[in-house]
Amino acid sequence: MRSSAAVALASPPPRRTQAERRAATRGKLLEATIDCLTELGYAGTTTTEVCLHAGVSQGALFKHFPSKADLVSAAAEHLFASLIADYVTTLPQLTPKADKVAAAIDLLWQIFAQPRLHATFELYLAARTDPELAAAMRPVSERHRDNLYILACELFPEAAAGNPRLGGLLQIIIDTLQGAALGSFTLPEPRRTRAMLAVLTDLARRELQAANPPAR
Repeated sequence: MRSSAAVALASPPPRRTQAERRAATRGKLLEATIDCLTELGYAGTTTTEVCLHAGVSQGALFKHFPSKADLVSAAAEHLFASLIADYVTTLPQLTPKADKVAAAIDLLWQIFAQPRLHATFELYLAARTDPELAAAMRPVSERHRDNLYILACELFPEAAAGNPRLGGLLQIIIDTLQGAALGSFTLPEPRRTRAMLAVLTDLARRELQAANPPAR
């Protein structure tokens, strides 16, 4: 008589549902698209290349994404969500030993400097002359900005409640880091980057303290 352990080992793994298989295929396609954008740029990110990276057929791709614009904009949204999740997980590990404002900006810069984020820069640049891509990326970018603002409000609730300029401050920080990241592709300048981060940190401290002045 076989033991229960032997029976368990002999049992086949449970079959995935159709929804689980679809989700797995979609995830492979999104990750493959991010990889292609990072390695090959927007022009080199063809649906054929994405399918080769993902190990799926073109028919499977078009069941999920009717067009290349739909595919790459969904990949950008997928990437944004994963970066925010990583940020939320990592920041609490830094703040006990460091100033929260400095840690928040330094970590944000680390994310902007990641090669995977270059995928979204490829899309922003390509959207300038591609109306279909621009239309697909616009709502994705808007939702990402909204999610970043929500996260800033959660991290600095006093500023969210007392400083109407928090949104403007966040915009300055994001746009500055994004521009610096683009420039660093061809001309990395660590010293100037450190100086830029120090200025942004000082600006953020002043604005956040304005919302919560010290008691007299």
